Amino acid sequence: MKSQELCMYLERLRSARNLSQESFTNNVVSLRQYRRYLNGESEIPFQVVDMLTEKLGVQTINLLREIEAARIEEQKDVDNFYNDVVNYANSDILSKIVQWEKKEFVDPQNKLFYEYSLNLFNVFSQKMTKEDAIIRNKTLIDYPKILKRSILTSVEMLVLSSIMDPIDNEKESRNISEKLRAYLLDNSSMMTTGSTMAFNLMLHRLAVYSGKNKNYPDVIKYCQLGIESNTSQRLYHLMDYFHYFSALAYFRMGDFANYHEHLVKCFHILSFEGNEKKIEKFTKFINDDFNIHFQDFVINYYANKKETVESDS
Repeated sequence: MKSQELCMYLERLRSARNLSQESFTNNVVSLRQYRRYLNGESEIPFQVVDMLTEKLGVQTINLLREIEAARIEEQKDVDNFYNDVVNYANSDILSKIVQWEKKEFVDPQNKLFYEYSLNLFNVFSQKMTKEDAIIRNKTLIDYPKILKRSILTSVEMLVLSSIMDPIDNEKESRNISEKLRAYLLDNSSMMTTGSTMAFNLMLHRLAVYSGKNKNYPDVIKYCQLGIESNTSQRLYHLMDYFHYFSALAYFRMGDFANYHEHLVKCFHILSFEGNEKKIEKFTKFINDDFNIHFQDFVINYYANKKETVESDS
């Protein structure tokens, strides 16, 4: 758990108990130093946390459990907000924007994902141009200074990937892509905490970018990371895309065994979800990209597999 996240939660409890910051920090730490903790300028020592929680009338261990539970719940809410944005659930979005206008987020990364999603909503609803959204996203992550950091969170990586616009600035997009690739290859450079959804969205964006540049090995690498991320969390977020992109990359590389395997897995995921509109959309993509009939392809795949098993036996 990050120091700033802990301080933000302490601040919420302090406010809920109608304690002034002066009385809350009295005989514990200076008000100026407490505000440094809140702003993330300094790490708060455990003994300070212990003394502050005592003033709130709670045990430190219980506080830490409360914070983690609140952070996870908040993350789910922000993930749902993003889903509402991309699914154009405008009535739900507008009510949440009003509700969260002055919200004190437990986790700064959840706040970042929310603000990124809000920029996306403003683009979709034509309240903001795509160019203005890129400028705002740059401000959110303090770009280009962020490129000098040794460690990034999954949400920071997502927002950074949203800046890539190869049409307007191919050089900048290539630099960001290479930077993100370097972070992904070095596990010590990426914080494991944060939204799995944000991580998968970033991988999806990098896979698309690499595919457009005909860098098929990187497409496969990013999709495999997404598949592993989902598998470890028992999720299916963007799993259909990861298998579809993998199949397309293997197809372009002439590796038909892997192309067949990933395309069949894509079919199973689509069938499991049972979303008719999505199945129709993917079927059109796949029929056009591979010059096949998707359902017939899957039937023939299993028929050929059965024949191979029978001949081997």
